[in-house]
Amino acid sequence: MSFEKFNDSPFKKVLQNLEGLNTSYASIFSKISEQTSGIEETFTGRARLFNHTNLLDSLSRTSRLFSRSELLENLSCKSRLFPHSELLENLSDTRLRTKYEFAQDNLYANLSKQISTWQKLVQPSRNIFQTSRQLKEIVLASRVWDNSFTEVARQIQELNLFSKNPALVQNLLKPSRVYTDFVEKTYQRLEQSTSEKVSWALETSLHLAEDQLLTATETLINIIAVPEDEDLALHEIDLLLPIVQQDELITIVEYCEEKDEESLILLSPAAQASAQVNRIWKLIVQCNEVMQIKEQREIFKPTTKLIEACTNLHWIIPQNKLSFADFIDCFYFTFYEGAGKDNLRFLIKHGGVLDEKVDCDFIWCIKHLRNKWLRHDADHGKETDIKKSWKGLSEKFKWLGLNHAPIKEDHFRLLHHSLLKEAEFFLDKILEKLM
Repeated sequence: MSFEKFNDSPFKKVLQNLEGLNTSYASIFSKISEQTSGIEETFTGRARLFNHTNLLDSLSRTSRLFSRSELLENLSCKSRLFPHSELLENLSDTRLRTKYEFAQDNLYANLSKQISTWQKLVQPSRNIFQTSRQLKEIVLASRVWDNSFTEVARQIQELNLFSKNPALVQNLLKPSRVYTDFVEKTYQRLEQSTSEKVSWALETSLHLAEDQLLTATETLINIIAVPEDEDLALHEIDLLLPIVQQDELITIVEYCEEKDEESLILLSPAAQASAQVNRIWKLIVQCNEVMQIKEQREIFKPTTKLIEACTNLHWIIPQNKLSFADFIDCFYFTFYEGAGKDNLRFLIKHGGVLDEKVDCDFIWCIKHLRNKWLRHDADHGKETDIKKSWKGLSEKFKWLGLNHAPIKEDHFRLLHHSLLKEAEFFLDKILEKLM
């Protein structure tokens, strides 16, 4: 990239923002050091909730946040995450080159916006950061963001995934954007809060989102691969988990008697759904590992849509028919298309371990919900076929614990909860029969 091109590129702004964030962080660390060196009991109590305690330990180090960060290092080298300008210039297909350039500019713009947000958040002049504990909280949150983004970016680089599927890359990095926006809005709410209970709920939601981002990132790293298909990426999906569970926690603290974060979080249905999604993906990875150790083909192939489903499922909380359809799409692309579609690899007749008539009610349920209701019209075909489709839908709803068509948010949340439970049971059954 020529100096003239670099000087006018979004990349220059990204580096400028990173340097500004470094300066802000150095100032904050100096302010923290001048105050008490101990960490309050309320802060250390988070270690019981927070599994990634190495990040808590790193708060005592004197290094700047991004001085040795792989993220900054990659950006300083014009980032192997993005295709080199020579690659773009050598693309003969004008439309393809335009697509890559658009994706690259979009990624730079999104990353630059996130860095600007963190730079604003860590300004020591803000009233919300007057105590040592509060300062350390925001520094930890910024480390969580950096850790997640860097881990995903490293995997993308190693697989050269950007040059193969730039649209997928954008979706893989979306959780970092969601987390950044959530942290910014939550600290704005904390500044305005006049209730100790509400402030506690807001702080708990921040700690919970930190753990969820790192946990989801760890799971995604085990799934990301170069897709074997060339399917287009899924449409934009709203990832509302942090917002929904924050609202739940605020409601819960008004009447609950719990005094610690762990007990409070257990009362949030959205938080428990996220934990269940994480268990589901761990089971998927385990099923594939067992097959690979047996030198057999893995059951769930890393297709484009399965990888995107892994990214999105952690953060989807269905609240209406539209968002429930997005959730079902993710399940369909994971458990049906990702497992072979017409030749489902978990079935006995295709080399698997399950009987399609006895063990696969869960699969036929998500297939019927998607193909006969959410993504296709049940009123299609002959009259007898239409009646059969509606009768099948009624049976599926009852199987999931709903005796009527879902209308309200709590109906869709019930279906979501039931399907997560069935998915976990289904995978446990596969794993048990594989052993």
